[in-house]
Amino acid sequence: MLSKVANQRVEPTQQSQALQHVESLASLSDQPIQKSVQHSESADEQLFLIEGMSCAACVAKVEKAIRQVDQVASARVNLADNTATVIGGNPQQICAAVSQAGYHADLLEDEITRATRIEQQFQQQIKHKSRQATVALIVGFALMFAMWFDWLPSYTQLGVKQPATYQVIYSIISLIVAGAIYYSGKHFFVRAWINLRHRTTSMDTLVALGALTSFLLSLCIILFPHAFSQHHLYLDAGLMVIGFVNIGKILESRGKKSASKALSALMDLLPNQTTVIENGNPITIPTKQVKPNMLVQLQTGDKIPVDGTVKLGELWVNEAMLTGESQPIKKMVGDSVIAGTLVNNGGGQILATQTGRSTTLAHMIHTIDQAQTSKPQLATLVDKIAAIFVPVVIGLAVITCIVWLSFGATFSDALLAATSVLVISCPCALGLAIPMSIIVGTGQAAKLGILVKEANGLQQLTKVQRIFFDKTGTLTTGKTSVTAAWKDDLSSLSIAASIEQQMVHPLADAIIQFAKQHKVSIIPVQATNSIAGKGLEATINNEQWLLGSLCFMQEQQIDIAASQAFIQQHLQNAASLVFLAKQQQLVNVFAISDQIKPDALSALQQLQAMGIQCVMLTGDNSQTANAFAQQLGIDKIIAQATPQDKAENIAQSQQHQVTAMVGDGVNDAQAFVTADVAIAMGSGAKVSMETADLTLLNTQLTTLVNAIHIARAIFNNIKLSLFFAFIYNVILIPVAALGLLNPMWAALAMACSSVTVVVNANRLRKIKL
Repeated sequence: MLSKVANQRVEPTQQSQALQHVESLASLSDQPIQKSVQHSESADEQLFLIEGMSCAACVAKVEKAIRQVDQVASARVNLADNTATVIGGNPQQICAAVSQAGYHADLLEDEITRATRIEQQFQQQIKHKSRQATVALIVGFALMFAMWFDWLPSYTQLGVKQPATYQVIYSIISLIVAGAIYYSGKHFFVRAWINLRHRTTSMDTLVALGALTSFLLSLCIILFPHAFSQHHLYLDAGLMVIGFVNIGKILESRGKKSASKALSALMDLLPNQTTVIENGNPITIPTKQVKPNMLVQLQTGDKIPVDGTVKLGELWVNEAMLTGESQPIKKMVGDSVIAGTLVNNGGGQILATQTGRSTTLAHMIHTIDQAQTSKPQLATLVDKIAAIFVPVVIGLAVITCIVWLSFGATFSDALLAATSVLVISCPCALGLAIPMSIIVGTGQAAKLGILVKEANGLQQLTKVQRIFFDKTGTLTTGKTSVTAAWKDDLSSLSIAASIEQQMVHPLADAIIQFAKQHKVSIIPVQATNSIAGKGLEATINNEQWLLGSLCFMQEQQIDIAASQAFIQQHLQNAASLVFLAKQQQLVNVFAISDQIKPDALSALQQLQAMGIQCVMLTGDNSQTANAFAQQLGIDKIIAQATPQDKAENIAQSQQHQVTAMVGDGVNDAQAFVTADVAIAMGSGAKVSMETADLTLLNTQLTTLVNAIHIARAIFNNIKLSLFFAFIYNVILIPVAALGLLNPMWAALAMACSSVTVVVNANRLRKIKL
C-alpha cells in the first residue's frame, strides 16, 4: 500500500508553512540569532524627519547631537531622504538636541507616515526654492545685463562728477539686492550664524560667506569709492550664487524624490479601505483599523490588506510586487496570503493573522528603510573628509586672498578670488554620493525580489570569493515527498509522522504529508529530544523511538544491514533517507526525494564564471550530496554537517576568502552569524528578515546572481559619484584661486556637481541584468 502511494508526488505549500511556523523557526535558531532577533524586536527604533540639512557636514552635526542625548544607543542620519533612524532616547529630547544644533526634527509614526511626509517635504522644498531661485536670478540677471550694456551709469560716468547722486542710485539698488538676498537666501545666513555660534561649519557657511563677501565688497566700493583703485561692482554675483545654489537644490530634491519611488511603490500596495465581515454583514473600514482574527472579504482586483489565511473560496494571487514571481499563485482554504499582493481572479474570505506593522509587507518596508539609512564601510572615509572639508576650504580661501595681495593685486580682486574658492567648494555632492546610490540601488533590488538589510552586506557581497550553499530548499525546490518505504507498515508510518510533528523541516513535512495520504492516525508523543542536524529521540506509550539520518543510526549503533539494498538503490537516485528505530532495532526507512531547481545549474555556472567558488554544505549523507553535486557541477561538497560543522567550515574559509552562506534561514542560523554575508532564501523569509544580510524573496537562484550584479553596480556607481564629487573641487578650486572663475559661475559649477551625483545615482533605476 505504501509503495503505491509513494509514487504520487506531494507538494506542500511552502509559503503557508513558513508563515505558520515563524515562532517555531525562531526557536530552532541558535543562541546568537535569538539575541539578534530579540534586540531587533525590542529595540525602541524611532524615525525622524530632519529639516535644514544641506551637506555631509550637516549630517555629521545632526548625528553628533542625537548621540549625545541620554539613552540613545545609535543614530543614522541620511542626507538623501532627510531622515534620522534612532534607537533609544526620548523623542522630545532628541528633537530639542537637533534644534539646538540648528536644524528641525519631527518624529514620524511609521514608514507609511515617513513616505508621505518626505513626499510633502520634497514638494514644499521644490515649490519654495523655485520662488527663491526665480527672485534671485531675475534680479541678478537684470543687474548683470544692466551693467554689461551700460543701462546703469558707471563710476567714471557719474561717480567722478556727481558722487552723491552715484551713491544714492547704487545704495537704492543695493537695498533691492539686499531684499532679494534676504528672501532667496535667508536660510543660508540663518544656518551659517547658528553654525558660528556652535563653532562648526557647513555648506551654508560657504554660500553665506561667498554671497555676503561679494555684496559687502560692492557696498564698500559704493560708500567709500576713494579707498579703491577699481570700481567694478559685484552686486549681481551674490544673487547669482544664491540663485544657482537654489536651482541645484531644486534639481537635487527632484532626484531624491525620484530615487525613493521604489519604496513609495511598496507603500502604495496597501488599499486605503478594506471590507470586513461583522455579524455576517460586509462593512468597509480604513485598513489601519483591521485587527487580527477579523474576516476580510476579497474579490477580483482587490489588493490584499493584511497577512492572513484563506477561510472561504479560491484566489489567484499575483505576488510579483513582493517576490518577483510573475505567474499568479492559486490559494485555497488553509493557504496563506500576504499583504500588498493582488487578487487576479476569484474571491473569498481570509482570516487576518498579521496587521499593520506586523505584516510581511511592513517588515519589507522597514528592512528597505533600514538598508537605505545604513552606511557601508566606505562611508567612514567620506565622513572623516566631510568633518574637515569646510574648515579646510575656508583656510584655502584665506590663503588665496593673502597670496593675491602679496603679489600686488587690489583688495577687491583678491577678495573675489577667495569668494570663488568658497563657492566652488560646497560639499553637497560629497554628502549625497553614497546615500543616493544606496537608496536607488536597494529600491531596484526590492523590485527584483532582493531584500537588503544593511548596506554593508551589499559591500561585502561585491567582494565574495566563495559561497556555501545549503541543499534542501536552496539548491533544490524543497518540495519533498516520500517516494518509497522499506516496509509496507502503516503503524511505523504513524509513529514517524507523530514524531515529525515536532519538527519544521522539508523532510518532516514530506513524512507528515505521506501519512495524511494514507489517513493514518497521529499518536500523542510524551517527550522529544532534538539532536541538532541528526534526528529526534521520542517517547511514545513509554517506548523509546529514534528517528533521523543514517549518521544518527550509526552513532546509536542501530543495525541497518537488512535494509542495505534499499539504502543503496535510493542513494543512487539522490534520495534522502529517514530511519525509524525502536529499542536498537530498525523498524522502517523512508526514501524522500527532492528536485533540483530549474535555474540552479545555470545560476551556479554564472557564479563560477564570475570567479566565485561554489560549495555544497549539507547535513545529508555523502552519497546523496554527491549525487546532487554531480548534476549541479559542484566539485566541493561538505556532507553530514551539523549546524556547528557548517559554522566551523565557514570560519575556516573566512581566513582566506570573503565568504557567503546561502540557506533557508531555518537550520543555518549559526552559519549565518559566522559568514561575511548571510543570504536567506524566500522559504524562511520572515525569520531571514531579522537574521540575514540579504533575503531573496523568491525561490529562484538566479536572483542571487542578480543580487551580486546589483551590489557591484551600486558600489561602482558610488565610486563614480565620489569621483564626480571630488573632481569638481580638484580641478576648479585651483581655477578659482587663480581668479579665472567668477563667483557666479562657481555657484553654477557647484550646483552642477550635486546634480551630477543625483543623476548618476538615478541611472541605477535603469540597470539591466
